[in-house]
Amino acid sequence: MPQYVGREDYYAAAVEILSGSGSRDLSMTALHRRLGVSSGSFYNWFRNWPDFVTQFLEHWAARTEEIAREAAAPLAPLERLELLRRLARTVPHDAEAAIRVWSTGDPAVAAAQREVDRRRREVVRAAVVEAGAGTDADELAELCLSMIVGAQLLHRPVDVDALDRLLARFVELVRTSVRS
Repeated sequence: MPQYVGREDYYAAAVEILSGSGSRDLSMTALHRRLGVSSGSFYNWFRNWPDFVTQFLEHWAARTEEIAREAAAPLAPLERLELLRRLARTVPHDAEAAIRVWSTGDPAVAAAQREVDRRRREVVRAAVVEAGAGTDADELAELCLSMIVGAQLLHRPVDVDALDRLLARFVELVRTSVRS
């Protein structure tokens, strides 16, 4: 008896493929193999490959919005930065690195990547402003995002503990800039 495979299963399989071997191996066939289903299952959820890519990217971008909502909880200013640091551990960094590489050859993926980066800078910037480092907020938000992207692209698999240490240093940098 065939197993039930839903839209979320396709997204999870795509993240696994991206994390393991990158965007060059992400295809309808690879998804079917990973999920153990026929191509008919795919068409229950998606019109075609471009529709899957669009929906997958929307799903991926929605995780940034989830993080933004979680980070909007009532917290002391520096606690919000610490929460963002902890939430960064929940991101599938290897898949994100693959999406970033994928974006260099696909305009739709590039547009989604730019929007996710813009939104993440906005979330970090707001937390930095709230922490009291408003005059440096744009540069600090850019620095934070650059640290994450750099860790994603420099080390495969991404060392989440090393990234966490970098982000802890970032929080300390903000703390120090507020004291100055």
